Amino acid sequence: MMRQFVVPMALAALVACGGAKEDAPKKDDGVMPAAEMVGRIRAMEDTLFADSLFNRRGAQTLLDVYKAFAKAHPLDTMAPEYLFRAAGMAKGLGQPQESIQYYDRIIKDYGHWRRLADTYYLRAFTIDSDLGEKGRAKTAYEEVIAKFPDHRFAKDARAMIDNLQYTDEELIERFKKMNAEAEAKK
Repeated sequence: MMRQFVVPMALAALVACGGAKEDAPKKDDGVMPAAEMVGRIRAMEDTLFADSLFNRRGAQTLLDVYKAFAKAHPLDTMAPEYLFRAAGMAKGLGQPQESIQYYDRIIKDYGHWRRLADTYYLRAFTIDSDLGEKGRAKTAYEEVIAKFPDHRFAKDARAMIDNLQYTDEELIERFKKMNAEAEAKK
């Protein structure tokens, strides 16, 4: 019980505390320097992920800090990474539409980012698994295949398109049958 109280309070204090040096020049725009924000994000991640219990408030706070970083420092090399983490965090918090918005922003604003294929695939997967929009998911998976034909996610996207036609129950039966056939070959 105490841990559930201490962790959110520590996160809130971490976000709220300034901790700026007296000698440091003050910025007029009120934006925290990127390096300082990165340090705070790392500390928040360490605190949040060290606990085996899911901390919804801490996760939402971290999501908000990821968004704040990308807004304050859109040209920083960490901006797309933090948007990517924000997308994953939003998905984990049951906010798939918000997750897709972050993936879309990465695609729009960071078209040469090293994890762009991952972004496209996870966007398609979120549309499929969380929203259940099969037609839109198929289009998104086809986009993965078209843009990254040699990437490992292109193969996965093809398999996901093949599976879109089946209900969950049909997929379970299909996989059971495949496993049984594989066992019979041994």
